[in-house]
Amino acid sequence: MVLIILLLFLSCSEKESPKTNVIHQTLVSSFEGSNEKVEEQTTITVDLPGLSKDAKKLEMVLIKSGTFTMGSPKDERGRSDREWLPHKVTITKPFYMGKYEVTQAQWEAVMGRESHRSKFSGRQNNPVEKVSWRACQKFIKQLNALGEGTFRLPTEAEWEFACRAGTETQFSFGDVLECEDIGEAYFEIADKYMWWSGNNNPYGTKEVSIKLPNPWGLYDMHGNVSEWCSDLWEAPYERGPQIDPKGPSSGWLSRIWPLTNHVFRGGSIYYGRYFRGACECRSASRNYEQAFDFHYSLGFRLVKEYP
Repeated sequence: MVLIILLLFLSCSEKESPKTNVIHQTLVSSFEGSNEKVEEQTTITVDLPGLSKDAKKLEMVLIKSGTFTMGSPKDERGRSDREWLPHKVTITKPFYMGKYEVTQAQWEAVMGRESHRSKFSGRQNNPVEKVSWRACQKFIKQLNALGEGTFRLPTEAEWEFACRAGTETQFSFGDVLECEDIGEAYFEIADKYMWWSGNNNPYGTKEVSIKLPNPWGLYDMHGNVSEWCSDLWEAPYERGPQIDPKGPSSGWLSRIWPLTNHVFRGGSIYYGRYFRGACECRSASRNYEQAFDFHYSLGFRLVKEYP
């Protein structure tokens, strides 16, 4: 009798469960030994109209609030004087962050075909590049118009918080930097996690999510393409604890807005005059570009505000 009632209950539950093709949530649990340890990681998928079935979907990972040490110590190998010195930063609000860098297919689903001048066009699951900070704002405006929530670029602090994923090492996968991209000093572990000038063969951006993710399930936070942040650039200075920093206000620069500099993070596949290969891909590395400028190793990753 009990078995019959249980079967009837399960049958009714299946019929009444809500369905949606816009937001899908997944709960991941893990167990260690005899002591139960549950780690919740919620992901959402935002369906973009016109996205082909073979294209990567816009998946996002819930990043919970917390406190971390932002920046790099003066003796960190590969450090540049553009980086913040270590200081505590508290992120008070959870947010969703793109599991991948925004791809060419995702860009075109929102903005239309022929809407960007990618150097590596025709590779739908490669990150979109050659998009300026201003162009990203147009993309975000059109994405927000779809009514699936509020999307934006991450702040610089949110980006580093998500990149580090609870670590305090040079990379989210450890202290492995040798500052050489080839030869005896080539560090093999980095090859498992990132694309940079040392393993960029054949030359060009690479499909997102081929390498291993960081501890919070985010792919290509180190390398592949650099990623725009929302913050205006400010030269680093020694600062105390911060709560939800967003960079300086634009002030009078708003009158010549296209000429403002904005932060980008994460390093890339490119090695050139202002890029130092693997060193640029460290968690604390930061650089900047003018809002209207673009190049083929610069893309972006989305944040969706937590409801």
